[in-house]
Amino acid sequence: MESFNYKVVTPERAFLEGEASMVVVPGVEGDIGFLSNHSNLITSIRPGIIKVNEPSEKGSSLFVEEGFVKFSNNELLVVAVGVDNEESVNAEFINEKIDKLTEALDSAEENKKSNIQNKIDCLKLLIN
Repeated sequence: MESFNYKVVTPERAFLEGEASMVVVPGVEGDIGFLSNHSNLITSIRPGIIKVNEPSEKGSSLFVEEGFVKFSNNELLVVAVGVDNEESVNAEFINEKIDKLTEALDSAEENKKSNIQNKIDCLKLLIN
């Protein structure tokens, strides 16, 4: 299977990069699977798990907070507000994120409440 380059970054640093045969990203409208030579695309991502399949059959998974993904010229770039290794993601981790967002929801302006509630809903799906 053909491969392509990918990079997962946050505002602070490059978190992970390499070569992949497939990457699945949690898009706001549903999960998006990228293979080599995918059509060009830019879209937003929701909180969720990114799954990377490398050509060596080795794979890795990451938790990402909101951000965006761009695929062009056979390269994938994920820019996320926050990234954690999947091993650190458990019910306690998710519940802490939900608690912080719930506090933010209570004091948020009306026009931002829907966005915050969507993030909470996405995180709750990761627990179940």
